Amino acid sequence: MSQITNGEQSQGQINFTQGAQINVSYPVILLVGKTGAGKSTLGNLLLAQPHDDGPFYVSADMESVTQECGTATISIDGIMYNIIDTPGIFDTQLVTDKILEEIADTINKCTYGIKAILFVFEAKRFSAEQRNVLEGIRKFFGEGATNYIIAIFSHATKAQIRDRDIMRKAWNEPVCSFIEDIENRWGISPNSDYYHPDDPVHKARLEQEEARRQKEEEEKRIKQEHEEKLKEIARKEAEEAHKRKVEQMEREQKAKREQEENLKRKQQQEAEERHRQMVEKLKQEERERQIREENLRKKQQQEAEERHRQMVEQMRREQEREEELRRQREREWEEKLKRQREEEELRRQREREEYLRRQREREEYLRRQREKEEELRKQREREEYLRRQEQKRLEELYNERRRMLEQLQREQERERRLQEERNRSYDDDDCFSLDTKVQLASGKFIEMAKIQIGDRVCSNVRNGELEFSEVYLISHLGHYDHFLKMTKIEFTKSDGQKGQIRTTPSHCIFREDMSILYAKDVVPGVTKILILNEINELVPAVVDNLTTEEDTGYISFYTRAGTVIANNVMCSCYDDCPQSQTLMDLAFVPIRLWTNVFPSNHRQEELHPYVKILEIAYRNWCNASNIINNCPTVILLIMIIVLFFIFV
Repeated sequence: MSQITNGEQSQGQINFTQGAQINVSYPVILLVGKTGAGKSTLGNLLLAQPHDDGPFYVSADMESVTQECGTATISIDGIMYNIIDTPGIFDTQLVTDKILEEIADTINKCTYGIKAILFVFEAKRFSAEQRNVLEGIRKFFGEGATNYIIAIFSHATKAQIRDRDIMRKAWNEPVCSFIEDIENRWGISPNSDYYHPDDPVHKARLEQEEARRQKEEEEKRIKQEHEEKLKEIARKEAEEAHKRKVEQMEREQKAKREQEENLKRKQQQEAEERHRQMVEKLKQEERERQIREENLRKKQQQEAEERHRQMVEQMRREQEREEELRRQREREWEEKLKRQREEEELRRQREREEYLRRQREREEYLRRQREKEEELRKQREREEYLRRQEQKRLEELYNERRRMLEQLQREQERERRLQEERNRSYDDDDCFSLDTKVQLASGKFIEMAKIQIGDRVCSNVRNGELEFSEVYLISHLGHYDHFLKMTKIEFTKSDGQKGQIRTTPSHCIFREDMSILYAKDVVPGVTKILILNEINELVPAVVDNLTTEEDTGYISFYTRAGTVIANNVMCSCYDDCPQSQTLMDLAFVPIRLWTNVFPSNHRQEELHPYVKILEIAYRNWCNASNIINNCPTVILLIMIIVLFFIFV
């Protein structure tokens, strides 16, 4: 069993800079790695101590709790070693030249130097911080330090600890390259989260150590008895020879000690010289790094000033263009006012002529009236005759009106059947096709068929940043048992790639001026729609082609922003509605407020009740009269108020 000696300080931290725990006659095993990698935990486990209650202090902080190194001694196969823990000396900002000198001086005092460097890092990808630690080891100990490095993976999973092949499969390319550089020397630090002191793995380890200790004691006892017998047999015969041999050995040992002392002094001087050169080299590299950083900062400042100057110049030119446009608009407005004044003068002249014409007609009417009075007498004689004729005409008129009423009833019945057919056709007006893609807040692109309530999808772009809005309602989705018509809009992106989007004909999309229009009203070669480019900007693109296709899948959903970027096209969430994004946002205020308190779980083929009520009300107003075309705002507000009271 390993023999362990260590000294504890009052605060549970090991400090070899006081010279109390290190044995200069033992070789060194060095524990290195970034802060929090598990070096102290590994040291305690090597000493058969609890991982968080051993001679090496374990901290949960990401900063090194001390700038001094911990040390302890351990016996491995009968050979004593110094274990030195260097907590974060290659990645903390608190390390000074004095601390590096103390570490080098302490290691140089050890007669046999460093026998192994245990490089501890987490069993994850090989990060830039771990590469910095490795570079620090090579700079501090020289390029030859690679020959002494053993990689130790910490924080491994239970499966990786039990099966080394699983650990190998988890390596990325930098880790594989690093393991090859150190000639495949690596191991796994037991994870205390999986193997506590009472775990069978620990118990088995203690049993193995106890069996090895008993075997060593038995071999030692047998060897001691054998040696005692040999000594007893040869004691009398070789006593004199032994004395001479002892004297000779003392002389040889004395000479050997002198030689070793000379060699130690020489090695110590060489180590001190290497250390001094290393410290000087590190200081020189630090000065060069500071100079490079200062030069880079000045260059960046100059570039920023140049960009600011160019921006100011560009703003000035834009202001000049805006001023020119303003003057041009003023000239156009003056010309328009002039035309209006001319039209007003022409209108007044026509009114005067009309007044004179009516005066002449009135005079003519009075003249005819006087003539009619002259003829009144004659008309009285025919009055009876005319009365009888009038009665007959009224009877005919009554019969005619009755026939017209019957015809009107037939036309109303035919109109009712047509309206039912239109309502059935409206039910097929269902927004997007299921294969249309949107981008989630995580950056992932999914088809609309996979959208869930609460997903945050890309809905707009502001200052080069994508905006994401919550899906609060899926009005309906599914497949029809018949085909519905889809309008396919084809366009060309700024990078030359082709794009397309499929919606129902009455679905609303955005023009370049942020107004909306139906998909069926797009004119190829004329209409410009807004497209999201590769640098997160909404740019106008001319529609190349407009075709009609058939499909069975459909989905209609609403975001809290009322918009969505589908297949990189800026679209409205509304369809079959007045062409006003603001009015439709207002119409959906009640359901947006309702879903804030009671989230919707509607995901069915049938239309959501709120949306269905809204569409029926809108269509009834459209079919009843033309008022909706003259005052859509008033009617829409009335509908919103009614729906709000229905739901609340």
